Amino acid sequence: MFWGEPNGASQRRTGNLQPVPTKLAAEPRTIQPRQLRRLQALWRRWAGRLALPPEQDRRLRHYYIWAITQHRCPNTRMLSEQQAAQVIAWLGRRVRQAEAPLDHIAGVAGRRGYPEHRRVPPTAAAWRTLWRCAAALGMNRAELDRFIQRHYRSAGLQGVASLRTMADMNRVLWGLKAVLRHRTKPGDCARQPRRAA
Repeated sequence: MFWGEPNGASQRRTGNLQPVPTKLAAEPRTIQPRQLRRLQALWRRWAGRLALPPEQDRRLRHYYIWAITQHRCPNTRMLSEQQAAQVIAWLGRRVRQAEAPLDHIAGVAGRRGYPEHRRVPPTAAAWRTLWRCAAALGMNRAELDRFIQRHYRSAGLQGVASLRTMADMNRVLWGLKAVLRHRTKPGDCARQPRRAA
């Protein structure tokens, strides 16, 4: 081969012609495991309230996938990575729209002026927040029970097991958050010497 010859020129000159491989377009990647988990979780949050039998739930999910992908994909496992992202984004928007009123109701339960929201059961997010606040204050379950009993006995609360409504949960959460706001570090209140008046 001489310098400056175009690709394949030396092969043509010597009569040794071989096909030059061309780059094939990359196959689209299929749905990734993390996307599959996210899609299934969003689907349960959005369609779980229908309480459909498993086969009907699967058929409904596949219908939505088919519609969202503009009739290109008939089921979950055949989604490409890009199509899965499209379905996840669509479901995420629907979940936010569906849960926004519930989040508002959960947030105002127990406040004055919202008596209609008093019987709403505690949400999973509220339970997570309760345990995070307790952990930030260095409380275990027994200490949290004592905190609730000491501060909220007059409201009929004896401990964590008494938190049956969002109004009860919010009452305790507001108290824990107030303690957290006033405490710079866990244990500071106990260590500070009392000042003489």
